[in-house]
Amino acid sequence: MTATAYQPLIDAIRGKINTWTTRFLSLVGRLQLISSVLMSISNFWLSAFQLPKACLKEIEKLCSSFLWSGPALNPKKAKVAWEDLCKPKDEGGLGLRPLSEVSKVFRLKLVWRIISASSSLWVKWIQMNLLHKGSFWSIGESSNRGSWMWRKILKARPLARDFHKVRIGNGKQTSFWYDCWSELGCIYDVLGPRGVVDLGIPLSSIVASAWTATRRRRHRTENLCDIERILELQRTRSVGEPDTPLWRHSGDNYKNFFNSKATWKLIRNAGPPLSWTKGIWFKHSTPKFSFFAWLVIKNRLATGERMSYWNVGANTSCIFCRDPMESRQHLFFSCTYSHEVWAYATKGLLKSRFSSHWHDILPLISGNALDRRTRFLYRYVFQATVHILWRERNARRHGEAPNPPSVIQKMIDKQVRNRCATLGDNHFDGSLQLWFSARGS
Repeated sequence: MTATAYQPLIDAIRGKINTWTTRFLSLVGRLQLISSVLMSISNFWLSAFQLPKACLKEIEKLCSSFLWSGPALNPKKAKVAWEDLCKPKDEGGLGLRPLSEVSKVFRLKLVWRIISASSSLWVKWIQMNLLHKGSFWSIGESSNRGSWMWRKILKARPLARDFHKVRIGNGKQTSFWYDCWSELGCIYDVLGPRGVVDLGIPLSSIVASAWTATRRRRHRTENLCDIERILELQRTRSVGEPDTPLWRHSGDNYKNFFNSKATWKLIRNAGPPLSWTKGIWFKHSTPKFSFFAWLVIKNRLATGERMSYWNVGANTSCIFCRDPMESRQHLFFSCTYSHEVWAYATKGLLKSRFSSHWHDILPLISGNALDRRTRFLYRYVFQATVHILWRERNARRHGEAPNPPSVIQKMIDKQVRNRCATLGDNHFDGSLQLWFSARGS
């Protein structure tokens, strides 16, 4: 497939992005559009075509540029690598999926449609013109039959073998040599070409013909004896129902249908879950606060400390207290200004557990040391506080009039009260009353 062939897909994605130029979208709003619109367009194409790697990289580049810079599509403004974004939320990502993995899943789905004897016209055409009633597993990759996409499907067979299995019924739809129907796996992989002579069963045989056309022999090789035993056992268990193709969903759990999510989980390289994600992506959080808190924990904000890495002459002092080095730890919440705001918001909630040190705060919002109501309020206050403080910090750096701590405290109080009032006490059994009590109001 050439660049000209997939250019309509690139144009469709650019066209969608251009229609959003007149709207004011936050980072989390752009993320939602990428997840629900741009990725859906890509998935629709991938479900029917195997797109080249260059196309997938171009789509991901557009999505990354749109997320961090909006319709300007500036690729240099990315705060987090795209590979890190495309991880599950419990592994520190944003829940997007790499298109290379999505493409692999859809390729396996096409394999499943072929080997499950689907009644679609596409499968019937493949069986008639490309397989010639032979086994899908026995076609050589160097074959000149079919298109570029067909050869890509053939290259997915080694991976598909780990997922496919057949439950024998009457044995009439299963290849004796190439399908995985026995506990030993693919018989041809176990015995090789020599096994055809040793067992006396032709390569084109199905399991049912192996039952009726051969008699049990004695062999000196253990593998051959095992196959004879398995064949005899299957003969006694044979039923009149058709054979059932199965697909692995997890471990040794096979089912008679394809599941994209389960397949994706099995083919990806899963990383360890991170404990701090529980304090970011929790039920009833505000999306823009959660996204910003995710950036804070990953230390991707343009604080004075980080700006000094790429600009030696940058102003690294804290805009609140004039400390010579503005770091994440200082801004949240060692600075005298931010400490006053943080103490107002959380000291009444935590009492003796109150702390303004970053390494004490992070375990507390991530763990289960607090009761349900206090934990929700503490997490929500943390996210609202860092978001509002960062906006105040940026406003002062751009020359706007500074707000005293009391104004910031009122902003946080308003956010928490509105959120608790919106959810209602049925969700958190008196969280709003607990917040009033903590504020002394």
